[in-house]
Amino acid sequence: MRRRTFLSAVGASSLAGLAGCGASGGTSTPEPGDSEVLVGPNNNFSFFPDPLTVSAGTTVTWTFQNSGHNVSCKPENWDSASLPDGAEPFASYEGTNSFETLPEGETYEHTFDVPGTYEYVCVPHVANGMVATVVVEE
Repeated sequence: MRRRTFLSAVGASSLAGLAGCGASGGTSTPEPGDSEVLVGPNNNFSFFPDPLTVSAGTTVTWTFQNSGHNVSCKPENWDSASLPDGAEPFASYEGTNSFETLPEGETYEHTFDVPGTYEYVCVPHVANGMVATVVVEE
């Protein structure tokens, strides 16, 4: 019985410790630059701003506010991702490991040359609704 009590206590405390993971942190979101997207600000499963509107030829920088996230606009892999005809898919990971993430403080850049609407996701958190939009105007 003693072992069960111990395991029950360890399990409960582990769940309590994990409850804060991914939960909303502070209440104020840092202000991104004009062509910058914050990834996971305040420990949220979000991109900020969403949507982001830029002109064709603009390089957008995603700044990772937390680890455990990535950026993917590869419609062949994710139904939630889409891009305009003629645009090339992009992702912050290389190769086929779509769950590869970047550490806090890292950045990823992509230049948008084709006008239109781009829906992108964080692969590890797409099920949590971590989807956003970049609108590229001519």
